Amino acid sequence: MLVALAERANRRRSFLLVSTVLGKHLPVPAARCRLAGLALGLRVAGDARAARAEGALFGDEAAALVDEIESLPARTEQPFVVIGMAETATALGEQVASALDASLFATTTRQAAGMQRGVRFDELHSHAPAQWIVAPHGGWPDGVVAIVDDELTTGATAARLIEVLQTQAPRERYVVAALVDGRAGSDGPLAQCAARLGVRIDVVALQRRGAEARTQPGWSGGTLPARSSNGRPASSEVRDVRVGFGGPLQHEGQDCAARRSLAEAAAVAAAEVGPLAEDALVLGTGEHLAFAQRCAALCGGALTSSTTRSPVLVSDRERYPIRDGLAFANPDDLDVPGFAYNVCASQRPSIVVHFQDRAHRTRGQELLAALQRAGARELVAVTLAD
Repeated sequence: MLVALAERANRRRSFLLVSTVLGKHLPVPAARCRLAGLALGLRVAGDARAARAEGALFGDEAAALVDEIESLPARTEQPFVVIGMAETATALGEQVASALDASLFATTTRQAAGMQRGVRFDELHSHAPAQWIVAPHGGWPDGVVAIVDDELTTGATAARLIEVLQTQAPRERYVVAALVDGRAGSDGPLAQCAARLGVRIDVVALQRRGAEARTQPGWSGGTLPARSSNGRPASSEVRDVRVGFGGPLQHEGQDCAARRSLAEAAAVAAAEVGPLAEDALVLGTGEHLAFAQRCAALCGGALTSSTTRSPVLVSDRERYPIRDGLAFANPDDLDVPGFAYNVCASQRPSIVVHFQDRAHRTRGQELLAALQRAGARELVAVTLAD
């Protein structure tokens, strides 16, 4: 199964589909995480290797297939522009872009500070609904736009983004790609958007899931993690690793050269961190996921997951996926709570936390302190900085 069901503290939508391959709320092997996105990209391209990649997600062949697909991406009749939806699908989008050898990869973002070229749209069901899309320097290139998200419930958010993009750089075809398509039918917001704009919108997913995911609040019997400055004293020192990268960040738009540069920086970071045990955890922060997942894959196949804004309830209910949670000031925005789930810090031989830049690292001090109080034995902070 690609998803499990959890409950979150959100009046708009109380259920959460927790992916078993995404590397967000659940720690998963880095090779599985990257292969899932590459398989989705092959599905978008209609590449026959997609079935093999999907079949290998939970097997021993995942790492070898990741290397194979990244060295030989899909051939497509038209170029692709790939957009990953923040914050959950920023790394998933990067993987789809790699599989398609996209001419441009960008993400939506909630990092609005100082933004001058951003256009806002809303993800109404989210705990943090305001999103922005930044027009890349030089404008949007030609080609099919693939919008990537972890799951589709109605398709309304993707439809709103398509309307925004169509005003900036009109085109004839869009693809909406997700790990899981949970729409009740095919006549919803995306079909309405296609008819209204006169464009073609295709939907591609690795798995279909119907309306059975709808639940009533309180079903899990869980509680939300609480921030605390109390608890055990720091159990470890933090080792800092800084890796240079002068290129654009993902939400600013990355062409093929910038993505190669970021992959090279990930290899440098992995070498600095050193080999990790299989049950070590590489933790991304917020939208800063793809770099962390690449590093995890290069550090001996460690597990990877990420911090999130999503307020998910923790429960010991049988088969409930979220069993452990930490709360802290969010490094993306100190006024917003941040969470990390199933970290189980005291059980990890080491935890590596990734930060987007030096300011992000400074704001992440409470996250690191929370991991220390939770019993982290070896703690490394990797900062991407020019």
